[in-house]
Amino acid sequence: MQTIGVIYNPLAERTQVAGEALVAWIKDNGMQAWLGTSQSGREQPELVASSDLLVPLGGDGTVLRTARLAIPHDIPILGVAMGHLSFMAEVTLEEVRPALLRLQAGEGWYDLRTLIETRLIRAGAELMHEIALNEVLLARTEMARIVKVDVQIDQMPVTTYHADGVIVSTATGSTAYALAAGGPLIDPRSDALLLVPVAAHLTNIPALVLPPDALIAWCLRSYYPAALSIDGQSSYNLEPEDVITVQRSQRCCRFARVHSRSHFYETLARRLRRE
Repeated sequence: MQTIGVIYNPLAERTQVAGEALVAWIKDNGMQAWLGTSQSGREQPELVASSDLLVPLGGDGTVLRTARLAIPHDIPILGVAMGHLSFMAEVTLEEVRPALLRLQAGEGWYDLRTLIETRLIRAGAELMHEIALNEVLLARTEMARIVKVDVQIDQMPVTTYHADGVIVSTATGSTAYALAAGGPLIDPRSDALLLVPVAAHLTNIPALVLPPDALIAWCLRSYYPAALSIDGQSSYNLEPEDVITVQRSQRCCRFARVHSRSHFYETLARRLRRE
């Protein structure tokens, strides 16, 4: 491990201050490092491509933005908890320095997380193709209206949701919006996919845990404004009869780990703010 990119949240000044100190420490320990935001990473892809590890400082939003930089180059991520929600973080700010020394020495392990890819199809033409680490959300954009969405799984009609929205989540995303919408927790190392309606009305189909090779298709049937959100990072306005397909990606996201494989369960209650 020679070059480390440190990503801070530009809306949280303390993450920039911590990043500056961390980059100085990394260089003092014989490695190369650069400091930036996810935006600067997008503007300088060659900087990202030259990195062996990306270290986001912040909450889960910062990790998600960092993942968008890391995934195309298969660069591992070591998340540092400095946000309100840090479910995807591996270490605290106090732990990050010894963690980096362990990784530099070849210790630790890599956690491969399932990704999902989604396509937006309008009148037979593909308008969008993106990859998500957490979830894909189809939701209403007007407070007083619901969306009507036909759902197919493996080309078989399953139900029509009348709801505030509908989610397809990875196991990683099962601790995020899918959980808030009433979905189950899934071990984040699982390849399973999760289909969760948001405040569904008059439906007999609850949240479903699906196999990793499932192909989920939505068709928007309502005429009220709706939008598609990818990991909360990008959004697309939808039109009636738009079709959205979601399936497991062939790519994965690599997280660098220094804690044991049981760490998720050791910290689960605390991360859920339930103890």
